[in-house]
Amino acid sequence: MSLSLTTSTLEGYPGRYLAAWNQRDVATALAVVHPKVHWVDPLLPEPLADHDGAAAFFTGAWQGFPDLTFEPVGRPLVDAAAGRVASEWRMTGTHTGEFPPGAPISGNAFEVFGTDVWEVDAEGQATSVHAYYDSLVLLRAIGLA
Repeated sequence: MSLSLTTSTLEGYPGRYLAAWNQRDVATALAVVHPKVHWVDPLLPEPLADHDGAAAFFTGAWQGFPDLTFEPVGRPLVDAAAGRVASEWRMTGTHTGEFPPGAPISGNAFEVFGTDVWEVDAEGQATSVHAYYDSLVLLRAIGLA
């Protein structure tokens, strides 16, 4: 039996995704991402294509910023016909771990605002993640730019 994507699934997705980042458990985080995801982020040298890449991204970010937190800003924008949803967020944290690998730890706090656009399947997993934020704001805040 095939599930159909509902508007409520799309509206609820950003909250589930941000909560997945905030709870710091890889298995729980991967549950909101399709195993064959296409994930684009300004800090990634190339798009992620699967759970292995997503797991490495989650764990690397949590290692570098153990207090990393995402908060939603406003309400999601839903395009139900295309199975897409967008939401603005506020990301905060402190650079107390190694990120990126080999970079000096600054101990600096940061605040970055951005927006993600997700394509979501009927099971409530993102098949596509496109993050939009000014990575230079983050890199300057942690002393790497």
